[in-house]
Amino acid sequence: MKDYILVFGGGTLQCSIINRIKLAGYGSVVIDPDPNAPGKELADVFIPVGGQDYDATLEVAKKYSVKGVVTAATDKPILMMCRIAKDLGLPFPSYESCDTVLDKSKFKEFLKENNLPHAKGQMFTGEADVTPLDFTFPVITKPVVNSGSRGVIKAHNKVELAQAVKETLLHSRDGNYLIEEYIEGDEISVEALVQHGKLHVLQLTDKIVTPPPYNVELGHIQPSRFMDLKPEIEVLLQKIIDSSGLDHCALHPELKIDNGKITVIEIGPRLGGDFITSDLVPLSTGINMEDQLLKIATGREIELTRKEAAAMVSFFDFGEGFTVKNALDKEQILKDFPEITSLHLDKKVGEQINKITDSLNRYGHLILIGAHRDDLLEQKDKITVIIDQCLFGN
Repeated sequence: MKDYILVFGGGTLQCSIINRIKLAGYGSVVIDPDPNAPGKELADVFIPVGGQDYDATLEVAKKYSVKGVVTAATDKPILMMCRIAKDLGLPFPSYESCDTVLDKSKFKEFLKENNLPHAKGQMFTGEADVTPLDFTFPVITKPVVNSGSRGVIKAHNKVELAQAVKETLLHSRDGNYLIEEYIEGDEISVEALVQHGKLHVLQLTDKIVTPPPYNVELGHIQPSRFMDLKPEIEVLLQKIIDSSGLDHCALHPELKIDNGKITVIEIGPRLGGDFITSDLVPLSTGINMEDQLLKIATGREIELTRKEAAAMVSFFDFGEGFTVKNALDKEQILKDFPEITSLHLDKKVGEQINKITDSLNRYGHLILIGAHRDDLLEQKDKITVIIDQCLFGN
């Protein structure tokens, strides 16, 4: 009889781990509030369940005697997963540890109490008038609970701040938001696993983001330019693990690097999204993080044998208002550039190109593999020009 793993979420970003479950010889039980979620077609068992319906979730987990609980690229179900895993005695972080890092206000206090490098900030609720307060600009506004860069806005003065707060509140689930100092420097993420309280950093990832006021990720490249800081980053993150109690999970911290100084921005106790986990880490290290997370979730020891390569994802940004004139000749581009492992565009002929304000309204991507990161950046620029000419040329 097949053993089952419970997957929280059947969206596009969870499809890869659903496939890996099947390849690992398990059955997948996928739950999602959307009865037509994309993962429905991939799942062995698919059951529509509300995101806050604890009783229904526990009933499903018990019915199929699940051997582990997993998700990918989303924070939303994690606290529910903590409760289910505790009830069933499955490997997963505690509710308290996840709540500490997922609530951005609590996490900021945690970092402050433990004397760890962080952006200074303050939490506000609702449409409070913040303009009389004294801020050192620029600042960032962000929802206390959210992900995907939604509602994260940079403001340079009080006029921009007032508008930023209004827009951030549109993306706040509970009406709470942070105003925090803007940290200069380069953004990176860390792709890691935690088992038996020990941190295993698999890769560092450089980010490419939109210009202000929004802070949307337009690309990721591995390995990072800051690999020399990996030992220092490992020490910092192990302190966070030890102090918070996080264990038996993936870890996706986001950091700022400025002249060698590391600042912690936030941490997700989960796999990274944006194809970082599903594509880039396996391409650049030879390690499939999803497979290793399945081992953690089912109580087996991880195995980390790696290779060294480079990989990147670039999300298209052709500028706002242009109309697609021609269909993308995907077959020819893939033939001309074998280093492309994935190419996707959501826009059709006659459709307009929208402004990118968060991760949900991006409209296509390109994934590349190569020996060196600098070569990938050059190739990405070359391929993007060709695609631009194909779509918008006469």
